[in-house]
Amino acid sequence: APKHGTLNVHPSLLPKYRGPSPIQYFILSGEAETGVTIMKMDEEVDHGPIIQSEKLKTQSEKLNFKQLENKLAELGGEMLTEVIPDWVNGKIKPREQGHGKATFTKKITREDGLVDLEKDNPEIIYRKFLAFYPWPGIYFFIEKAGKKTRVIITDVQLSGNGELEIKSVKPEGKKEMP
Repeated sequence: APKHGTLNVHPSLLPKYRGPSPIQYFILSGEAETGVTIMKMDEEVDHGPIIQSEKLKTQSEKLNFKQLENKLAELGGEMLTEVIPDWVNGKIKPREQGHGKATFTKKITREDGLVDLEKDNPEIIYRKFLAFYPWPGIYFFIEKAGKKTRVIITDVQLSGNGELEIKSVKPEGKKEMP
């Protein structure tokens, strides 16, 4: 076992969003603030004591998964370079997470990308588009001549008045189109 334990860089402000999909769940929540937590690993998932956490200093509410993942990875790397020397020299005392405030995420599946353009709130569809980019993406089905076809939404925008504007789609087996 490592002399000083094993550290984990987690892309959320623990104890929020423990589990495999913290970035996607953050985007889906509509919250405006996230960050990175460096924690000492224990036998439970994302449960160990916190070494350091830091909020992301840029606006994150309009970033897609890939963009936010990159910003959080950069922040986590910067934090590690600062934390490791002090951790190894015993200058940092870990603090327990507020386990009662923990929230949990699940693994994202292709089915999570299904949206209902008639029933779903446009804001939720837009958040799903951001959260599930590039995978699994978002899609809906149309029925034509008794046959269901999956239509992938490849670009979407939310207007200032909350209306969803689908800019481009890719019907299954066809090319992307406006």
